Amino acid sequence: MITTTCKTSDYLTTDEILRLIRYFRKENNLRMCLLIEFGVKTLLRYSDLSRIRWSDILDKDTLLLNEKKTNKRREISIGKTLRESIKTTYNQLKSPFPEELVFQYTLQHTNLLLKNGGRFERIKNKNISTHSLRKSGSRFIWQNNGHSDEYLIKLSSILNHSSTSITRRYLGISREEIKDIYQSFDELM
Repeated sequence: MITTTCKTSDYLTTDEILRLIRYFRKENNLRMCLLIEFGVKTLLRYSDLSRIRWSDILDKDTLLLNEKKTNKRREISIGKTLRESIKTTYNQLKSPFPEELVFQYTLQHTNLLLKNGGRFERIKNKNISTHSLRKSGSRFIWQNNGHSDEYLIKLSSILNHSSTSITRRYLGISREEIKDIYQSFDELM
């Protein structure tokens, strides 16, 4: 029997995300810049991102879609800064055909671009993939809302996890909490 190990994707810090966006901007890969922002801010899987057309998001406040993996209907608010990024990218690309796919690379090619960008930006010890964008956005929400159980429950629902324990594992919370517990002993003596 042959076994393979599959390393899961890691979440990225806000600084790492911004560095990747800067890298792709320097490379003049505007779609990758938008993909990173869109992936982080919508928490969508690449299987859903790769089906979005300009007509689905241009000048819209909401994105409606059926998730490919779960077949659940999702309504995603597109915030002001993301709407501005969509419009700016669309104009910089010289107004592509509205029915054209926004993100045109295959999953494998997109992951390769992200990994190369991570290497170039010296983002070390991280397995970067399209799924890192979803994890990073989730982690950002949880951290910026006081690590609360309320937001953990909301994220669990958005991510379509069957329990908050799965969401905890997904976000890498348990490892961090355990580390914090042991580090608290430093204050003891």
